[in-house]
Amino acid sequence: MISEVLLITLCGFIQTSSFLVIIISYACILGTILRLHATEGRHKAFSTCTSHLMAIAFFYGSLLFMYLRPSSSYSLDTDKLIALFYTVILPMLNPMIYSLRNKEVREALRRSLERKVISHSFT
Repeated sequence: MISEVLLITLCGFIQTSSFLVIIISYACILGTILRLHATEGRHKAFSTCTSHLMAIAFFYGSLLFMYLRPSSSYSLDTDKLIALFYTVILPMLNPMIYSLRNKEVREALRRSLERKVISHSFT
């Protein structure tokens, strides 16, 4: 029993401290970005930070969902789905998230989505 409490406490401390370091780092980065005078530089910096924050939010969001559920709602199927999401799907999404920083990739995605919306509106 004591080993379980110690394990939960230690893991909680490690997760919380790493999350706080990330939040503090991005607060410092945001402060630096807001002091930039060049609009183009500010836009590039926000673009980079946005992709990083999306990856972090997906990762921590799935972990928080997994571990902060009430014990009455545990289901083996849900556990399998969440484990699949943060061990397989998230690593597969990371290259797509980071490639959206590229202007050509964003434009290609926008054109593709516009074509789908237009084709669905005529059917």
